[in-house]
Amino acid sequence: MKLTTEQIALIEETLVLNGLKYYDIKLEVTDHIASEIEERLCDEKSSFEVVFDEVLQKWKPELQPSFSGLIGFTNPRIMTVKCHKIVKRQLFTAITISSLITLSLMVFVRNSNSELVITNSQGVLRSFVLVEFCLVILAWGLIWKSKIQTTYSYLMKKKSFGLILFLFMIGIGGFPVRLNHPDAKIAFTSVFFAIIYVLITGIYLQLAHKHLQFKKKLSISNT
Repeated sequence: MKLTTEQIALIEETLVLNGLKYYDIKLEVTDHIASEIEERLCDEKSSFEVVFDEVLQKWKPELQPSFSGLIGFTNPRIMTVKCHKIVKRQLFTAITISSLITLSLMVFVRNSNSELVITNSQGVLRSFVLVEFCLVILAWGLIWKSKIQTTYSYLMKKKSFGLILFLFMIGIGGFPVRLNHPDAKIAFTSVFFAIIYVLITGIYLQLAHKHLQFKKKLSISNT
């Protein structure tokens, strides 16, 4: 039995009232709940209202407020889990790649006695960071301007301020990248944090891209 437009709208409204206001995950959960209700209406002689209430009770644990050490407090548990997985995967990737790049860069620079190589490496990094800074500002503006909210835009808004500030500090030299510092630990730490923020910036720009892709897909489906 296929649900009516009004019945699907009621499911969406109920999810929003339970804190699930982000379009991508709201549509996903709406589809799951609608499919489950349709299946049960075909097998049982119950009304939509009765089945909807029973299915909603089953989903209640997923709609309860929850906490994540990487995200903080969010609304429904299902959203927290999704965002936690995204950030955890991003951090693991960024830390692993940053460690490898930093070690390779330090070995290369320290085996090169040319001061010009060190200066050029730092200059290239700062220029790249400034380009990323401009892209993040652009993406941040598009996200805030967008009327549609997604889990991707949520993560962008939650993390953008610190990211923008740190990129700006690296770009203007406020956070020096000390490739040639005599203390290897200080050199590694400064380069590592600069590289990891460069990589995290790329990842968050991907989140903005996913948000804009979803927005485009949603506008096409609504026409």
